[in-house]
Amino acid sequence: MPKYHVHVFPIVGVLVKDVEAESQEEACQKAEKMVDLDRLFDTMDPTDTNVGGIHWTEDIDGYLVDEDGDEEHERSVRYDEKYRPV
Repeated sequence: MPKYHVHVFPIVGVLVKDVEAESQEEACQKAEKMVDLDRLFDTMDPTDTNVGGIHWTEDIDGYLVDEDGDEEHERSVRYDEKYRPV
């Protein structure tokens, strides 16, 4: 039976607290800059700066499937949330 390496792309929420801004749109932009998402997900430490928590939204955005032994990823396929190739 073949083996696969599957990347699951869950949608997560990151609560950023205490964002001061003139509008909600500006608050979104500032919140994104206030959190180092790469570091946050590498460490999974939600105690960083203004992060109030991390939660899974229970939605999956898609998948990327690599075949074991396909080092050049020539047979890798991306799928949507309904398991359809995209």
